[in-house]
Amino acid sequence: MTKRLYLLLQVTCLFISSAAFSATLKGKVTDDKGEPLPYATVYVKGTTIGTAANANAEYTLQLQPGTYNVLCQYMGFKQTAHKVTVKGAETITHNFSLQEQSMEMKDVVVKANAEDPAYAIMRKTIKKRKHHLEQVKEFQSSIYMKAVGRNSSLPTKIFGIKIDGEDISEGGGGGADSTKLGVLYLSEQEADYYTDGKRERTVVKSVRQSGTESGVGLAQVPPVVSYYNNNVNPLWDISERGFISPVSDGALNYYKYKYEGEFREDGHTINKIKVMPKRDYEPLFTGTIYIIEDEWAIHSLDLTLTKKSGMQMLDTLTVRQSYIPLKKDLWIIKSQVQYFTLNFFGIGLTGNILLVYDNQKVNEKMPDSLFDNKIISSYASGANDKDTGYWETARMVPLEEDEAEDYQKKDSARAVYTSPEYRDSMRRKGNKFEVMDFIMSGFYHAAKEYKSTYKSNSLLGGMVTYNTVEGIVVNPKINSTHRIDSSRYIYNVTAVRYGFGNTHLNAYDRLSFKKYDRSWLTRNWEAGIEGGKYIYQFNPNSTVMPLYNTVSILGYGKNLMKLYERYTAAAFFNRQFGNGLNVMAKGGFQRRLPVSNTTFYTWANNNPEKWTDNTPAPLAGMLWEVHNAVLFKAGISYQPGYKFIQYPKFKSPVSSIWPRFTLMYEKGIPGILNSKTDFDKWRFQVEDYVNMKLFGSFEYNLATGGFLNNRYVSLPDMMHIADNEIAIAAPYLAGFQLAPYYMFSNTANIYGEAHVEYDLNGLLTNKIPLLKRARWNVVVGNNTLYINPNNYYTEAFVGIDNLGFSIFRFLRVDVVRGWDHNRKTYTGIRIGLDANAMGGGVSIEEDKENFNW
Repeated sequence: MTKRLYLLLQVTCLFISSAAFSATLKGKVTDDKGEPLPYATVYVKGTTIGTAANANAEYTLQLQPGTYNVLCQYMGFKQTAHKVTVKGAETITHNFSLQEQSMEMKDVVVKANAEDPAYAIMRKTIKKRKHHLEQVKEFQSSIYMKAVGRNSSLPTKIFGIKIDGEDISEGGGGGADSTKLGVLYLSEQEADYYTDGKRERTVVKSVRQSGTESGVGLAQVPPVVSYYNNNVNPLWDISERGFISPVSDGALNYYKYKYEGEFREDGHTINKIKVMPKRDYEPLFTGTIYIIEDEWAIHSLDLTLTKKSGMQMLDTLTVRQSYIPLKKDLWIIKSQVQYFTLNFFGIGLTGNILLVYDNQKVNEKMPDSLFDNKIISSYASGANDKDTGYWETARMVPLEEDEAEDYQKKDSARAVYTSPEYRDSMRRKGNKFEVMDFIMSGFYHAAKEYKSTYKSNSLLGGMVTYNTVEGIVVNPKINSTHRIDSSRYIYNVTAVRYGFGNTHLNAYDRLSFKKYDRSWLTRNWEAGIEGGKYIYQFNPNSTVMPLYNTVSILGYGKNLMKLYERYTAAAFFNRQFGNGLNVMAKGGFQRRLPVSNTTFYTWANNNPEKWTDNTPAPLAGMLWEVHNAVLFKAGISYQPGYKFIQYPKFKSPVSSIWPRFTLMYEKGIPGILNSKTDFDKWRFQVEDYVNMKLFGSFEYNLATGGFLNNRYVSLPDMMHIADNEIAIAAPYLAGFQLAPYYMFSNTANIYGEAHVEYDLNGLLTNKIPLLKRARWNVVVGNNTLYINPNNYYTEAFVGIDNLGFSIFRFLRVDVVRGWDHNRKTYTGIRIGLDANAMGGGVSIEEDKENFNW
């Protein structure tokens, strides 16, 4: 105990003495005319100790007692040195004035059609690309990061709706100033970064986020981007394809280079090379790269991406990197700043992310335990509890004036926006009934302190529909959530349904309890019961939504939905383990009742003899009668390879690159409660997304299944596919775009199903003049169902996605051609929403609700 106390006192004394006797070197970096040079690099020669200036070109650097040769550099300007002696705790001011770098031209013989000297330089650099990439096998660094987002312009109205600057500021207000322009987002953090070339780990030591007391900033700082990689993505995944580095193996096929001179710096000859794409609308940079003579390494770079480079969300992204020598032939990154701009509907957004690397270490062995437990990022204890005083001394880069004001203003505003009075006023405002909300999105009501919330379906979202069995249907549905505490919730769905044609009143309720793990995001379990009498489609995978069916009947005289009525009593359980493993089980009783058409009213000029019976014609010979069914269903789904971010109070999963495997089993149990159903049905499924960078992306969903026993299989229990006959696309990678309804429903012992899709992501369209300007992408693929040689269906499609405007490019149009076992062909056009563009998992269909089994 005494030894531990002694050690603690030693560490404490060292910390105090370090803080007490360190000096602050500060100042401003300007050119010889006094103009500021933002984000200039300032560091101690021969070390990795250094910093970067802010946007106003102000810098601060902490130094221990001693004599130092401090260097200041900025792209396009001469490096300047300043000798400083630190004796103790003091503040030393020194302003750097840099002169513009005068370029010398190589002695070359100018001939007609002669190759620019830049090409010889770049060939040598490309030849050493792999050497520079592999010489840094292990890397660790302390990182200071500051991320700022601002709104640079704001219209008074969008689509006729008045816009208030407060509405787009963080936390509901306080972000924009009185001119409605200002800081929207501001965070800064200190972190330690480690990589062994294959694995990465970030440890966030401290973080501050404007406007929130418990902000976590960016758990994963922007990646340490090495332009020695052939394919780079400067800011997370701003493009699925990535971008071709100017020093990649194939760069000469994509880039033009221009030699703009050379200069001497600290004993090195530095070549300035202008980088230009050979063609527009390729994933390429434009800008300047500085190459060190003889070592053929990157000294610094200033590269820009635009919409023509293939970015979807951002308008421009500029990356500036500055390197320093660690030893001969080894240059390491010292600072990086990324500037981005975005404009949509007149709202202009700008931002920058500044990264300063310090205490870099190369190829020093790191313990394997650092990369254990699948944690790729974690937070030190109390990382987001640091006070203002801590940041005043720890901050490597001074705040700009509006940033300091933003911290102060939002910290003051936070007390208002988090107060019970303000939250209650916003709750009451949200509870006000609006006719347009009721029509488009439904009615919403929140109880005091949001303990309970209630949400109805909307008028256009299924509250009033029409079908040939029930006639006009009034179908209000209420979803309610009741919060017991921060981890326990009760969910309830109540639906009432009345058909004016068959005069049937149906009602259904589902009640469940859900327990969330507060320490592990996405880890939870849910148990519940459901019951009532309701209307269902025979096909639980049906793509026919009530609204589509209403339009089809009234507009075209075609009744697409095939319905039956059923009583249900069931219980269910599901659990998400938060690591890619999910399980579910459900069991219950059903009494199934056939129903018939009661009305044939339509606005179309249609012959009533063409109306189809409510029982699907392809299944006319199958078992269908009033009967009871006792059913049990279980499933397990697993996606290996999950990694995690350990936040201060909870752990959150990061998506895996592995496929997801799913196994489902369903049993019809005869005899119990006069149940007639007697079958065993199974399905095994594998689905994955593969990013092939420049060559696009490939997705697949493969499945096999069948009936181990099919002694009594009623229509709802058959294997049904997501078939489709309307112009709105069936779910991509799950449905069949042209397959006739119920034509391929079956009870086969085994079947195979495949959905594959290849999105070229501009691989071809960026070569075609009109298409590349529109930034449309080609998608090709196939959907196939194989039951036996006498029963199969396949379809091929080619489509265009990324249709739309500005950042709203979600539409997709496909031309589809299908064939079946009878050699019958099907051709059609399908329109849908691209799920990947919407962030994944988004379908054009409205909620299927109907409590399907």
